[in-house]
Amino acid sequence: MIYYDDNFGVWDNMDDPDMEAFYHQTQRRSVEKECSICGRMVRIKKEYDKCNRCADMIEGVGGY
Repeated sequence: MIYYDDNFGVWDNMDDPDMEAFYHQTQRRSVEKECSICGRMVRIKKEYDKCNRCADMIEGVGGY
């Protein structure tokens, strides 16, 4: 199963129970808000202001 969210993108090692627990904790802490770069409504941690896709674009990751 592939796990994805707007905080960190694709999650690897989801066969690790600790990683899966951290993923679910991240999902519980996420809120719906507008990304400061692309303007999409995303679910990210309240302390974040941009989605993973835009963060990757800024960092030159992911082929954007």
